[in-house]
Amino acid sequence: MPSDSTCQKTETAGEEYLRPTAYIDSDHPIVVATARELTTGTTTDVERLGRIYHYVRDLPYDILASFRYLAQGRTAASAVLEHGVAFCMGKASTFVALSRAAGIPARVAFQALDAPKMEFLSPEVRVLWGGPVGRPLPWHSLGEAFIDGRWIKLDATIDAPTAARLGKPYTVAYDGHTDIPTVEGPVLRENGSYSDYPAEVADWYLRVAREVLDALGSPGAHARVAADDILWRGPDPELVIRQAVA
Repeated sequence: MPSDSTCQKTETAGEEYLRPTAYIDSDHPIVVATARELTTGTTTDVERLGRIYHYVRDLPYDILASFRYLAQGRTAASAVLEHGVAFCMGKASTFVALSRAAGIPARVAFQALDAPKMEFLSPEVRVLWGGPVGRPLPWHSLGEAFIDGRWIKLDATIDAPTAARLGKPYTVAYDGHTDIPTVEGPVLRENGSYSDYPAEVADWYLRVAREVLDALGSPGAHARVAADDILWRGPDPELVIRQAVA
């Protein structure tokens, strides 16, 4: 069973965790159809959530390909399903959207990660983000679902084949009760849970995507973006966390 430090035991989850939003567009036709297809024949929320989790987790992880459509303003979960690849932002929003479409309350959570090797990032992004000594991942996204009276964290960011190939396989199996942590690196800080993407975080991801693509097209921009510690630091967690629900 999950520990009290990682799961909040409650009796109910509010309606806000079932509503669609601009980023978590659980009412979009492709989201609704995918949720229906994934959960056909299931009889319990644990089984439904398991199918959603494994589906989202094993969408290919490709941060550069994801930045290409994100930079066009394609920020919603439906865009992830249409493109078929994602990074942590898209994986989290898609997991939450599909869960809500299936009637399971869900929300987005964020963590700062210590991942100095950044081995899962596309090489072009790794050079920019890592800098000369490596930087943390300050606003890693993941999903949380409310099931059997408690919230559980289910990180679906890295597809299982890629995790195994790079020597960081998943060590926790889905059971509907136990948190599944990221395989990317240790958690430095919990940045709270939210019913929707905070604007500061969503806007930051969009800016990073556009800056990365600019950097790949210009040596001058490449040097500027690689040296921009303020960009890679992300939004001030003390300001964003004021909006957190947990």
